[in-house]
Amino acid sequence: MAETALSRALQGKALPERPNLEYLRNEAKARLKTLRVSDPTAQLSEAQKEVARKYGFSSWRRLRAEVQKLTGRTNAESAADKVVRLAAEQALPRKAISIDSKTLDQFVGFYELAPKSIFSIERDEDGLMARLTGQTFYSLLAESSTKFFYRNSLIKAQLSFERDDSGAATLLVLHQNGIEQSAPRISREKAASVERSIEARKATNEPRSGSEQALRRIIKATQLGIPEPNLMSSGLARAFEEQIPDNKRTLQRWGELLSIQFRGISMADGCDVYEVKFDKAETEWRLSLNDASKIEMASFRLVP
Repeated sequence: MAETALSRALQGKALPERPNLEYLRNEAKARLKTLRVSDPTAQLSEAQKEVARKYGFSSWRRLRAEVQKLTGRTNAESAADKVVRLAAEQALPRKAISIDSKTLDQFVGFYELAPKSIFSIERDEDGLMARLTGQTFYSLLAESSTKFFYRNSLIKAQLSFERDDSGAATLLVLHQNGIEQSAPRISREKAASVERSIEARKATNEPRSGSEQALRRIIKATQLGIPEPNLMSSGLARAFEEQIPDNKRTLQRWGELLSIQFRGISMADGCDVYEVKFDKAETEWRLSLNDASKIEMASFRLVP
C-alpha cells in the first residue's frame, strides 16, 4: 500500500513545511557518529535509514523523493551536491576493526586507477598496505570487511573493494576529495609492464610530447580564471575549477610570464618538471599527461 501523508504523520515526526535535504544529510552524518560509538562498522546508509524512519519513511530513498517533491526538485542529486556529501563523509573520523588474515589475503593484488597509475596492495605483519605508482607504501586499517582507511590520519581517503561470488576482489574504489574513482583489478604482468614503461621514460629525462604546450595553456587558463575541462582529466578539472579564484589572484600578483624551461622528470612520480619565471616570481610547475594527452596532475610552488 502506498504511504500516505496521514500514515507517515502517525508513524514518525512530521517533516517541516519547507524541508531541506542538506539538513537531513547532516542529520544522518551526526547519527552515524553516534552509531559508531557502539558499532565501528556502521555505515552512512544505516544512519540515513534511521533518519528516514524518524520522519515516517521506510527508506532514505522515499524520504529524499518526498523532500524533492515538496521543494520542487524532481531531478536526482546534482553532481556538485554529491561531491559535497561524499567529501563530508570521507572526512569523518574512522574506527578500526579486526579482520582475519584469510580475508585480507583476498585483496592483495594490483588495480589500475589510470593508465599510468596503479594501486599495489600488499600484506605485512600488521595487515594491508597500499602504494600508488610513484609513491611509497602506506599502512591501511579496516573499518568494515571490505573498506579500509589510511593509518596516517593526514591522508583523508579510503579504499573499498568489490568482490565476485567466489570472494575474490575484482575492483578497488578510491574515496577522496568528494570523488569515488574505480580501479579494476589487473594482472601482475600488466602492472609490471606499466612500471617498466615509467622507468624507461625517466631514463630518457625528456618531456612528454605536448607537455610544454599543455603547461602554457593551464597557466593562461589560470591567469584568466577560465576553466578548461577539455585540457584536463575529469578529476583535475573539478579541482581546478574549485581553486580558480585563489590561483588566479596568485598568478596575477606574479605578473607577466617570462620564460619556461624543462628541468627534468621527477624520480618520485614521473611528472615533467618545469622552471617557470614570471615578472615577480620564480616558480616550479609539475604536470603529467595521460594517454589521451590530457593533464592528469598539475601543481606549482614558489622556488625558495
